[in-house]
Amino acid sequence: MLLIENASAIYTMSEQGDPLGAVPNGEVICDGASVRWVGVKAERPADLMITETVDAQGGCVLPGLIDSHTHLPFAGDRAEEFALRARGATYAEIMQAGGGILTTVKAVRGAPAEELAQRTAAELDLMLARGVTTVEGKSGYGLSTPSELKCLEVHRQLQETHAVDVCSTFLGAHALPPEFANDLDGYTDHVVQEMLPAVAEQGVATACDVFVEQGAFTPAHGRKILRAAKDLNLAIKVHAEQLSHSGGARLAAEMDALSVGHAEYVTDDDLKHLAEANVVCEVLATAQVFLNSPKAIPGARMRQAGVRMAVATDFNPGSAYASDLHLAAGLAVTQCGLNAEEALLGITARAAAALGLDDRGVLRPGKLADCVILRSPTPFDLLYRWSHNPVARVIKRGRPV
Repeated sequence: MLLIENASAIYTMSEQGDPLGAVPNGEVICDGASVRWVGVKAERPADLMITETVDAQGGCVLPGLIDSHTHLPFAGDRAEEFALRARGATYAEIMQAGGGILTTVKAVRGAPAEELAQRTAAELDLMLARGVTTVEGKSGYGLSTPSELKCLEVHRQLQETHAVDVCSTFLGAHALPPEFANDLDGYTDHVVQEMLPAVAEQGVATACDVFVEQGAFTPAHGRKILRAAKDLNLAIKVHAEQLSHSGGARLAAEMDALSVGHAEYVTDDDLKHLAEANVVCEVLATAQVFLNSPKAIPGARMRQAGVRMAVATDFNPGSAYASDLHLAAGLAVTQCGLNAEEALLGITARAAAALGLDDRGVLRPGKLADCVILRSPTPFDLLYRWSHNPVARVIKRGRPV
């Protein structure tokens, strides 16, 4: 058994006692890949046989961080688009002109799976160093059956070989590929009739996402895809209300989605339905800031509506080219109105909920032994010191990595 001792506190994120479930001067004991015990030294059960000790040196301990929304893997470069936006072009205008997502699609289609895997593994290394132990990756830069399956297979390969767990989401409904230009009905049928059955047959994804937005997919087309995905036992997610109010949030509530991402243009009525359906809203502040969105993700209104909020990077090459989950959480506080406790829960317990995972995101007996030890005695350093990494040690499934 592995003991983590000499911590300022264990922040269990169980929301018991205080919002972060703090156990001052606490310890964690890991038994294999699971948490065996959390408490103070004086109450440690005498029958627990410690074989390895990790000294937290006065830092605090959190559950492994979870990035519940990324667009890994991808290839290519879109720096020129950043310059175009700086001159006044909008994200939607660039996409409608054949750039944006389609620029990355061209690069991903031309990249061998090995290249995508190596590039993604390097990104996961950086994320792991910041305490991220679980990541969701989306396809959606292939937009053809072979290329989508290639990206999903990269997820599976990395799940088997990398220390970071990779949860795989199929996002074939990300944009219209060149071969289906101006044929939304035809491509939707292609996703339903060919792509989704292939994904399910190969078992390379656990969820299906759709981008409901003007210039992308309508709620009706999204509904058709998500119903087909549900029939194949895939969980449901929606990109909703990012660039305009397009009906994605209500669709997510109707379909009992795990989560909606973005939600800059969400209405109070949308939030009411999301809360009633227990849909987690993923606050993607990095994308909001990166695109200089005229609307902010309404964290205070989400709180008032009783909506749970996760926080994620939305890491992608076009609208959020930053894999730093600490920064995303800090921006969620300063730009979207979350309080600090909500931001920390958003990258742990509520991020797990956004992925439909009940085995992680908290430090409790029986849960996955993913732990992050900070150099700081307070977890708020994760949000406060931008461009600084306070992570001292990472424990993944009960083993230091």
